[in-house]
Amino acid sequence: MATNFHLQAADGTQLTGYEWRPDGEPTCNVLVIHGQGEHLGRYEYLGEVLAESGVRSIGVDLRGHGMSKGKRGHVKKWSDYVQDVSAAAEMLPETFPVIGHSMGGLIALSYSAAQPQRVRNLVLSGPLMGVAVAAPAWKTAMAGVLSRVLPGLSLASGIPLNELCTDPEAVALYEKDGLRVKTITPRWFTEMQTEIARMRRQLPNFTMPLSLHVAELESIVDAQQNELLYEAWPAAKKRWYWQGGMHEILQEPFRQGVVAAMLEDIRG
Repeated sequence: MATNFHLQAADGTQLTGYEWRPDGEPTCNVLVIHGQGEHLGRYEYLGEVLAESGVRSIGVDLRGHGMSKGKRGHVKKWSDYVQDVSAAAEMLPETFPVIGHSMGGLIALSYSAAQPQRVRNLVLSGPLMGVAVAAPAWKTAMAGVLSRVLPGLSLASGIPLNELCTDPEAVALYEKDGLRVKTITPRWFTEMQTEIARMRRQLPNFTMPLSLHVAELESIVDAQQNELLYEAWPAAKKRWYWQGGMHEILQEPFRQGVVAAMLEDIRG
């Protein structure tokens, strides 16, 4: 089981952290970053299996998520998320691998761009480099205005839970999850769009190895943009293709194989 702890981001935001520690000295240390609307408690299986393999995992519930403070589904600026993971990274050695899922994949890229000397390699699962779930036209049209005049307005995120995973039990469990965040805000939306565009421009500058995990039935993030990310990656790279899987491959019935592949990734 994870050990929870409390820490502060640089701006004073109170965060809840998670640590999965193996018996004995860790053979590797890894930073884990969760996706939008979820929390790191959903990564218990990943953390436990890695710990059994000698790997120590650390991460936080991002602000506005899980047990951390902050308005639900909201961020004033994208770099605040980088502050959150930076606070957790202070507990890790000088260099370490990063595992990021969905929005956590985009944040992993943001952190790696800001702290390239610390990230040994990136393991990304369905990173948010574009949105496949079409927002209502009025939301998209009004996002820029609302981001300025009502930045914290809570709006339904519109993520279809039945497209997250093929396992009905996992979907039902997440639907009942009291820590699930069901909303986003206009500021979150515009900050997300701006950061995606920035990371696309930054791609030629990345130097660490990339392992990209792709779900065959991906319908939450833009699969084509993930393909472009992989093709444009200028350093060493590897791609895993999970047949029959949806967006949340770590919740799929074949997750044992996913974690084994990620363990191979982080060990290099």
